[in-house]
Amino acid sequence: MTRILNLSLTLVLLFGVAWVSLSASQADLPQVQLTILMGFVLLVSSVAGTLSQALRLPKITGFLVVGIVAGPWAVGILPLESLDRLRLIDEFALALIAMLAGGELVAEKLRPAARAIVFVTLAVVAVVSVGVALVFLPLGAALPFLDGAGLPAVLALGGLLGIWAANSSPDLTVAVIEETGAKGPLTDVILGVTIVKDVVVIVLFTLLLALVKPLLSPGGGAEGSMVLDLFREVGGAILAGAALGWVFSQYLERHGRPPVYMTFLFAYVLVVVSHVLHVELLLAGVSAGFVIENLSEAGDRMIHGIESVAVVIFAFFFTIAGASLDLHAVGRFWLAAGVLFAARMALTYWGARLGARWAGAPAMIRERTWRGLLSQGGVTLGLLLVLEEAVPEMGEGIAALGMAVIIGNILGGPVLLKTALVGRAGGGSSHDSSMKGEE
Repeated sequence: MTRILNLSLTLVLLFGVAWVSLSASQADLPQVQLTILMGFVLLVSSVAGTLSQALRLPKITGFLVVGIVAGPWAVGILPLESLDRLRLIDEFALALIAMLAGGELVAEKLRPAARAIVFVTLAVVAVVSVGVALVFLPLGAALPFLDGAGLPAVLALGGLLGIWAANSSPDLTVAVIEETGAKGPLTDVILGVTIVKDVVVIVLFTLLLALVKPLLSPGGGAEGSMVLDLFREVGGAILAGAALGWVFSQYLERHGRPPVYMTFLFAYVLVVVSHVLHVELLLAGVSAGFVIENLSEAGDRMIHGIESVAVVIFAFFFTIAGASLDLHAVGRFWLAAGVLFAARMALTYWGARLGARWAGAPAMIRERTWRGLLSQGGVTLGLLLVLEEAVPEMGEGIAALGMAVIIGNILGGPVLLKTALVGRAGGGSSHDSSMKGEE
């Protein structure tokens, strides 16, 4: 308790120092303020992560909570304009996290888990999509942004939100796996399902949005260009990431373990190429990491290099992610969001167990996989913004409702994943590590 109290007082002190420093700095010197904010984010997230561990919670939970408190909707130390300035660094961190996720997907290890990954992915996407859509139908009458919308529009929006709800967060999943050091069949299934499901949801969401847009937006027609953009963003991301990964794997073959700055440079190139080609950065990073790990004998050394600085990367990325969450959305739609949150959790539990049973997976995977599929993050937010842009008449309300659901998933998901990997939150050695002999 003494340690927890000391860490809590340190957090309060850091918030106070940041507030005084920002108040004293001149508003016309944004570079000074940006430097102060970067130092604040790294220091406060480090303390918050340690405090979370003392409370037997994942470090990521501390990063997210302190970001929410410091964000524009609470204390305001990280205002919206500052979050925009930090976006490039945020994307750089995402590229490294995505490469780490891809590097965890070793083909030789995934083969025994491939059947479980496929069946669980299909079952969860089907069960959650249909189930959440059905739950949303009776809620539609109580949502103000759907006043005057006909049944076809409510059905279309329910279908989109159902597919959207099936998405999980690879970045949060990788962060918890790295923190716990979990290895084994359960970890492989959870990470594999999370990444494959990410691609499946993006494709299904975009296809359905192109088909039902006329029902949601009066005067809008079905957009064939949206489907083409989808294949360019998803297919282009996978191809571009694989190509860049192959180039870097050749470098590794010649030079062995790369210095950390070379890995950082590669991540920056990945961000730039993704922007230039307008492709999905997360998928490009996963594809690059997968190719590097599986084509180069030195690939695991690159992954270990990222792991050595992973805590700093996670601290920055997830603190900014927490600050970006709109707390006003919870106040506006807390009841409907609570119903959708509970429905998504129950449906994910059912779908994951159903898929694992069909795949003939061991009891441990059947019982625990669902806990690793609840986190939501960057891609889920991205899909929400796409929907808000496509349907401006009701977009603000949709975004607020979705944000309220995400806040629950982004805070509760990592905690449940940690309990799946280590048995009880914060206690004991990694459960999955004890299964190494089965690999």
